[in-house]
Amino acid sequence: MSTAKNEKCKGKHFTWSKPMSHMLLEILIEEALKGNKPSSTFKAESFAKVATEISQKFNVQCEPKHVDNHLKTVKKEWGIITQFKNKSGFGWDDCLKMITVSKDVYDEEVKV
Repeated sequence: MSTAKNEKCKGKHFTWSKPMSHMLLEILIEEALKGNKPSSTFKAESFAKVATEISQKFNVQCEPKHVDNHLKTVKKEWGIITQFKNKSGFGWDDCLKMITVSKDVYDEEVKV
């Protein structure tokens, strides 16, 4: 039974480590500087390049679709961080790379 479950999930989920995410962003910065981001998204070859380099460096099977999906996740998370960071009472600790907030402000924010 567990074998079937593993086969079902195999290839559908790709787990990103922090070093992998960092590498993805570094490569995409280079690609943007080369002009491989003509609009709001990158060219397909940029996603392929990231997938190849991640696969080789981390000995995993990363595909361009994994890169595209992870970039969407990163953009979504950054949007949430930016939204909170700009709210009154919230701050950003650059050393810890995290949002800061007093308990009172937090309690007020999470009220249901």
